[in-house]
Amino acid sequence: MRFASGSSPEPDRIRAAAVRRLVAANALSSVGDGVRFAALPLLAASVTEDVLWVSVVAAAGRAAWLLAPVIGTLVDRMPRRRPMVGADLARCMMLAVLCALVVSGWVPVAVLALLAFVSGIAEVFFDCAAQAVGPSLAAERELERTNARIIAAQITGTGFVGPPVGAVLWTLWQPLPFLLDAVTFLVSALLLRRLPERAPGARSEDAERAGEDGRGLLHDTWAGLRLLGRHRVFRRLMVVVAVLGVGQQAVYAVLVVYVERRLGLPSYGYSLMLVAAAVGSLAGARSAARTVRRLGSGASLTVSVAVSAVSYLVVAVVPWWPLVAFLLAVNSAGVVLWNVCTVSLRQRLAPPHMLGRVTSGYRLAAWGAMPLGAALGGVLAKHAGLDSPWVLAGVLLLGCLPLLRGVAGTR
Repeated sequence: MRFASGSSPEPDRIRAAAVRRLVAANALSSVGDGVRFAALPLLAASVTEDVLWVSVVAAAGRAAWLLAPVIGTLVDRMPRRRPMVGADLARCMMLAVLCALVVSGWVPVAVLALLAFVSGIAEVFFDCAAQAVGPSLAAERELERTNARIIAAQITGTGFVGPPVGAVLWTLWQPLPFLLDAVTFLVSALLLRRLPERAPGARSEDAERAGEDGRGLLHDTWAGLRLLGRHRVFRRLMVVVAVLGVGQQAVYAVLVVYVERRLGLPSYGYSLMLVAAAVGSLAGARSAARTVRRLGSGASLTVSVAVSAVSYLVVAVVPWWPLVAFLLAVNSAGVVLWNVCTVSLRQRLAPPHMLGRVTSGYRLAAWGAMPLGAALGGVLAKHAGLDSPWVLAGVLLLGCLPLLRGVAGTR
């Protein structure tokens, strides 16, 4: 379900307009997500003094990724546009309910956790469908550029625009951040409704899905997991992304303590480090497509992992705060390059009718490893010193480099 390289001007125009709508929808919803990421913990802390409940609300949205394989199967059974629009409308309604609760002054923390969890489920539907729809809208040669544009829009919304706007709106009137979030999801849904059901000139996926008609949900979910386990490239990428998650979370789980105690910076130093990482992510998204064109996806994957590993190890040896900020930016750029390459590889290598399952299984491997990394980082920092999580992350990533040999690259 991809555009032919020799498509006529009219399909090219339709394709470009559809990609612009997809990028704009991601940008809008990412701004809303950033607003909510800032305001939701403030709301949780204002309605309960129990730290455990505050952490439950924070974790509830991420817990939805445990259902990702089944959700990916459901996405594969629908036209790609439908789960994206449905997820946006569902999140819009839930944010509207939350806004009404805040206005009323009655916000049970258990209801807050439930809304966060259901919103997380909608987010999984949207993300799986959004990555699966890419090959139907972008030409083969434009996959990296399209994915980089989407990732750049997400980074800008969640890393730069959304959080400060959410904090400011919270101080003005507490329901405002959630009202704005609901509006962004509504506008995103309206944009996505105009996406074509099928790429101009592309054949339908009905024939590809026909072999799965009548099979059970669990059977099709297992088929997606089996594909990931048996496919050599997918299997290696899942191992490496799990290690990336462990290393990154081992560092970031104790970064606030590292900044204050090891680097000797005041409390706002932690925010400066996060800003440096966000700037690096945005720079990585803007340069990723050019890097892949010059090196090929296989070499780009190797470069991204090697850069991340070296940056961790250098910080462990030279804990000087300007260097740490710079290397966090470099590390984040490498992570974004990895994401652009792996998304594009999955879109090229997976059967089109299984892209939802492939995406959800891969993301489950990435997200599932992060709690382990956070726990390891805390234990190491406590018993072996604040430099040890950086050493762990660097050594683990260096050990992954042999797995990337032979991963198919495209020049």
